[in-house]
Amino acid sequence: MPPSTTFDEPPEFDVGDRVVTVDPVGPRLHRIPRGSAGVVVARTPEERLIAVRFDTGRMEHVNPARLQFERAEG
Repeated sequence: MPPSTTFDEPPEFDVGDRVVTVDPVGPRLHRIPRGSAGVVVARTPEERLIAVRFDTGRMEHVNPARLQFERAEG
């Protein structure tokens, strides 16, 4: 029997993907605001976290449900 497909799972991100936050992320006093863009630099399979280096230079480990692919402008 093939595995079932679920549509409520977050997308899978690979190293080098451009992403944008859909919710604020990070520590409460130093949150990265919603809509911040960055690049995926690593994935942690055990915890299913995505390491993102944001355009501000800051790096955070983010749950994939709080990210989406950055749309190409133009």
